[in-house]
Amino acid sequence: MALNDTLVVFCDGNPIDVLRSYPVLDKPATRALAERLFPGAGIEEAGDELLIDALNPPAGMVCIGSFAGLDLICSWELTPRRPSELDPSVLAATERRHVYLHAAHDDAGWCSFGVWRDGARVRALSVCTNPGVLEDEGDPLPFEPSDDLTCASMRGLFGFACDDHDRIDDVDPELIPVVCYRVSTAS
Repeated sequence: MALNDTLVVFCDGNPIDVLRSYPVLDKPATRALAERLFPGAGIEEAGDELLIDALNPPAGMVCIGSFAGLDLICSWELTPRRPSELDPSVLAATERRHVYLHAAHDDAGWCSFGVWRDGARVRALSVCTNPGVLEDEGDPLPFEPSDDLTCASMRGLFGFACDDHDRIDDVDPELIPVVCYRVSTAS
């Protein structure tokens, strides 16, 4: 699995449980979410992808999955370096109770994740090789003692394996569809 990723998940319960059930994609809801995230922008559907291929979208592209109980977004334009800098409009893009952010860039040795429950940020961590810890708020989550924080946080938050050690209960992002959109702002 790619170790460069950007993912924001909105969920009423545990995202792993919803993703493990391989929910049915609601295409009209993906378009509505894209329009809420990028008001006034030109939004053109660019086709369907699988989540595994959407985690590291090119510039100007957003990939969205809307399902019963969960919405997810892959877009570097929406991903801050520190979770505390996630735009309030992104946090309020859906009415789901919980928000999870995960972003990583292997070449930079950077990993960042955040968790919000009922609108309150309960965990924010952003670390990179140099200069080290960029942000560390809230109580550590159970997966954080791992030597590979990128893979451990991806698995701990979303159930994905990002290494070659798949477990029988892992979520398979090769089976989760999303819709990709080109987003352009008016000049």
